[in-house]
Amino acid sequence: MANNNSGLFKAALALSLMLFVVAFVVFKSGAIETRIEKKTVDGVEREVRSHNFNAGKIPIYLKSVTSSITGSIALKQD
Repeated sequence: MANNNSGLFKAALALSLMLFVVAFVVFKSGAIETRIEKKTVDGVEREVRSHNFNAGKIPIYLKSVTSSITGSIALKQD
């Protein structure tokens, strides 16, 4: 029972940092889109909000971040 759990702590810390970075990129890229629809039921108008995930916005955001660091020459896809 004299095992040192520092490796387990480091692994948990690395996983939590990775999840934080992924959540930050998803949030900053605008990949979670909110759609607001107005519906009228029995003369009462209500707003219905729905959320969609658009993964196509993430590469665009990452390219805009890395292009300022690496230069646009390094990001050509042709």
